[in-house]
Amino acid sequence: MFDFALLIPLLAIFFIFGVPIMAVATHFVLRPMVRDVIGAIHGKAQAEAQDLTNRVGRLEQVILDQGTQIDRLVEAESFRRQLEAGGRGSDPPSLGG
Repeated sequence: MFDFALLIPLLAIFFIFGVPIMAVATHFVLRPMVRDVIGAIHGKAQAEAQDLTNRVGRLEQVILDQGTQIDRLVEAESFRRQLEAGGRGSDPPSLGG
């Protein structure tokens, strides 16, 4: 039915011409796709790095703001204590008379 003697030259032609042609075609098809995927991954990594930098900057600003608020609270408490200590032992000044 099928002549196996014909199969050997057909396979040889396929492997000599077909495989390299498919490899070149696949290379030219996949090359731009792989480049796009790598570019997207690289761009995403840069965007994430920029986002992390922004977040760290905001956290630093929040910490500085909290430090300023704590300093104000300490100063206000110190002033309140000074007022309480100074007001106990003396009568309020009279306003005319």
